[in-house]
Amino acid sequence: MTKDPPLAEALERAAALTKPGTPDARLVHDLAIRGAQALLAAHREDDEAIERLIRRTTADEPAYDPEVLADLDRLAWGQP
Repeated sequence: MTKDPPLAEALERAAALTKPGTPDARLVHDLAIRGAQALLAAHREDDEAIERLIRRTTADEPAYDPEVLADLDRLAWGQP
C-alpha cells in the first residue's frame, strides 16, 4: 500500500486516538476492519429500510389514505 498524503493525514488523525507508538500497519488493519463493518452495517440498514417501505406500501391497510394518493397531483400542484 502506498502512503500518499491523504492516507498519511488520516493515519495521523487516527493515531491521536490510539495508544502512543501504535504502528501504522496496526492502525491501517484496525481501520480497514472497522470500515468494512460500517459499510456492511449501512448496507443492511438500506435493505431494512427498503423492506419497511415495501411492507408499508403493500399492506392491506397502508399508512396513507388511498383516496389522497389517487388525488395527489391535484392536491399538491393544483392540477385538475
